[in-house]
Amino acid sequence: MAGTYRSLLLLVLAVAAARVPYGLLAVDVKGSSVISTKNSVATTAAVIEHPVFFNMEGLLSDTISEDMILQGLNDLVYNNYSDLYFLYSGRVLESQGVSFTHALISRFPSSEALQTYYDFAIPDIVEKMRPWLKNEYCVDFTAEMDESMLELNIDNDFVTYVIFIKVSLNVSDSDVVKAMDAFNALIDVGYAVQLTSGENMYFLELYRTMSHGFVAYFSSEADLAAWKNDTIVAEVIDGIILPLADSYAVASVKPFAGNSGVTNSVD
Repeated sequence: MAGTYRSLLLLVLAVAAARVPYGLLAVDVKGSSVISTKNSVATTAAVIEHPVFFNMEGLLSDTISEDMILQGLNDLVYNNYSDLYFLYSGRVLESQGVSFTHALISRFPSSEALQTYYDFAIPDIVEKMRPWLKNEYCVDFTAEMDESMLELNIDNDFVTYVIFIKVSLNVSDSDVVKAMDAFNALIDVGYAVQLTSGENMYFLELYRTMSHGFVAYFSSEADLAAWKNDTIVAEVIDGIILPLADSYAVASVKPFAGNSGVTNSVD
């Protein structure tokens, strides 16, 4: 089994690398993606990815309350305690493994910024969400990337695809790193704007359900569909990442259409 896993991993990395000129993507030893441009000297920065899944199925039949809560989440970009690169929330387009109806996607410049957000920015909206909230997963993790890639142009066509896994106890750390490397290398397939992955930092006890996160950003649903239909992508997700998991949750999400602004730059 281990030999088959290693052979598949090497094949995926070799084929993906052959599709794009050498030097487009480098990967650090922890599996966080480092995105750079060929023949350029990249200045990198570490960021904190903060994807969250919510099951608030009651909101699906109460659009007034749903609009209020999603707008409240999106308005977190204007909160005085929100120091972040971007944030948006919306309905889940599709979920697997565990059922979720909504999600929030955001990126922070540091663990301190995320902790401040947890402590001071979200308490009011959390209280409004509480009566509707049946389940919640989050994996906060560090990713390293070129400083030019820290912010994303989030519009209403944007879509994010997220995988959470809880790694089985018999899985080695090296196999997890190889899985993250293989996922990050899928940037060479095309379609995706960015890919990141990492290990849960466990900011909150509530969020200890899953151990690792994998996030792919796309400019449109069509790009996501093309990416998912690529055989190399399927081999990585179904043949390398998910076999490591005791449990998993997968969701794709688009921005709530009623928002007036879904991005915010760090000063």
